[in-house]
Amino acid sequence: MTFDELQKAWQSQQENYKSKIDSNLILKEVKRNQRHFESAILRRDIGEIGCAVLLIAVSLYFGIKDRLWPMWLLAILCFWVGVFMVVDRIVQKRRQPCVSDSLFNCVKSSLAQINHQIWLLKNVLWWYLAPLGAGLIIWFGYCGISVMISENPTGGYLLFILACIVGTILLYWGIYWLNQWAKRKELDPRKYELEELMNSLKNTQV
Repeated sequence: MTFDELQKAWQSQQENYKSKIDSNLILKEVKRNQRHFESAILRRDIGEIGCAVLLIAVSLYFGIKDRLWPMWLLAILCFWVGVFMVVDRIVQKRRQPCVSDSLFNCVKSSLAQINHQIWLLKNVLWWYLAPLGAGLIIWFGYCGISVMISENPTGGYLLFILACIVGTILLYWGIYWLNQWAKRKELDPRKYELEELMNSLKNTQV
């Protein structure tokens, strides 16, 4: 083997070794980000499911105690939100691919998680905000009608009920806007980064 051939062989080994190191570093970073993302999503889901359970308990208590059908309806709507979140977590857990040390599979798994969270935020209106908001508005409306048909309706109380309805609508609109902002500022950029990384892995066959 000549000196030039030996030099080329050595350079090729260096490039392969560097590529292997870079791949390992990227894999560790992707896994670290994935664990951090899963932990944040788990904390969020636990908090929201806990709030749903608390609202169900409170609604059932007053619904049974005072025989108020709007509170029963609110409990059912809260139950729907809680069940949706639990079932969604179970389904997504089963759809997750098996744990693998492959960089491509790890990126693919992370991208699937991001895409699903983007879908949840885009559709948060119908599966989360609309049921809870509708339950509260119906409750406030029921209170307003009860005051109107009473013997001594008070204008101040009716204005308070109206303010509660308008406040609920504005609050849930603000929550919806914040969810869409989070999707644009946090999830969409991460999705594009993972898509670029996946395309580069396909091209280089890492």
